[in-house]
Amino acid sequence: MRIAMIGSRGLPAGVGGVERVVEHLTRGLTARGHEVLVYGRRHYVGDRRPAEGRLILTPGLPGTSLDTITHSATASLDALLRRVDVVHVHSPGPALWSWLPAMRHPVVFTVHAPDWRREKWSRTAQTALRIGLKVGSRCARAITAVSPSLAADLESRLGKPVVCIPNAAPDVTPQSAEAILALGLQPGRFALHVGRITPEKRLLVLIEAWAKANLDWPLVVAAEEDVAAYAKRCRAIAPANVRFVGPKFGRELAGLYSHAAMIIQPSVLEGASLVVLEAASYGRCCILADIPANRDLLGDNAAYVQPDDSAALAEQILRYKNEKGPRESLGESARRHVREHFDGDGVVSRYIMLYERIGSAG
Repeated sequence: MRIAMIGSRGLPAGVGGVERVVEHLTRGLTARGHEVLVYGRRHYVGDRRPAEGRLILTPGLPGTSLDTITHSATASLDALLRRVDVVHVHSPGPALWSWLPAMRHPVVFTVHAPDWRREKWSRTAQTALRIGLKVGSRCARAITAVSPSLAADLESRLGKPVVCIPNAAPDVTPQSAEAILALGLQPGRFALHVGRITPEKRLLVLIEAWAKANLDWPLVVAAEEDVAAYAKRCRAIAPANVRFVGPKFGRELAGLYSHAAMIIQPSVLEGASLVVLEAASYGRCCILADIPANRDLLGDNAAYVQPDDSAALAEQILRYKNEKGPRESLGESARRHVREHFDGDGVVSRYIMLYERIGSAG
C-alpha cells in the first residue's frame, strides 16, 4: 500500500506533535512493507532526511498566516496527481485543501487537537480552521481523533462517526545524569515543563504557582517561544529559579525526562499530549490541568488541578516535592498505564485496517 501524509512540516520530527505522530506512523508502516510519502516544508527539514519514508518538499509562501495554507495547497495538488492508495490528512488547517486529493483518492482525516480554539490564533485564523474542519469531514471517507473526548466532541459537532485512534506511547531510553549535570541540575531535584510557550499552555499560571510554592528547586522550562509577547510576560514574572533552556530534543530531552522529579503541564487545550505520554513512559509523576484530554490519557494515574488555579497548583507541587513515596508511586502507575493502553504497534495496526477498509470501499 502507498500512503501519502499531508499536514506535517516534514521529517525527521523536531518541534511539533503532528510531526512526531507522522514519524511514528511512517516508521511503523514502512517496517510492515508499506510505502509512505510525507509532504514537508524546506524551512523545517533543511538538509535533513528521514530514515524511513520518502520526503516530498513542495513550495509555499513564508509567514505565519500563509505558511500552512500554501504548503498544504501545493502538497494536496501534488498528491492528487500521484499514484497512491490513501491520502492521510492531519489537522483542520491542511484539510482546507483535502477536496483536491479526494477527487481521485480515498482520504483519512485526523484531528489532533481543537486547533480552532487556540488563543494564539486571530478570529480569521480560527474561522479558517473551522472551515477546514468542515471541508475535511465532508471529503474524508474516515475521520479519526486522538482521544475519546475529542472524538465525542467532533461527532456532536459534525454529525458523523469519528474513530478514536490514540497516539502511541513512545519507546524511551533512560539516560545517565551527564546531560543534566552539564545544565547545573541535580537528579531528582528539579521539575520540568515541556512544550511551546503559547497562552493555552498556561506557563504563566505555572510560574505564578512556582513563585507561590517558594521552592529551593529549579523549574526547567524546555520550550520554544511560539508567541513572543506571551513568552516575554512569562520571563518578566519568573523568579530566579525558573530556568528557560529552550527547546530540547533527543538525548538532552531524554536526560531531562529521566531525572526530573515531576512534570508539570497546566495546559487547558490538548488533544492527546505527547509530552504527557512521554513523561509517563519515563515513569515521571505528572501534575496536569484537570481537562478531559488529560484524563483520557492517564485516568487516575496523575495529579490534577483545576485549570488556571495557581494556588491549587502550588499546593500540589509542594505536596509531591515533599512526599517522595507518593511521587514515585504515581509515576510508576502512569508508566504501567501507558504501556498497557497506548501500544505503538497497535496504533499502526489500527490505521492499516482503516486504510484497507476505505480503500476497498472504492
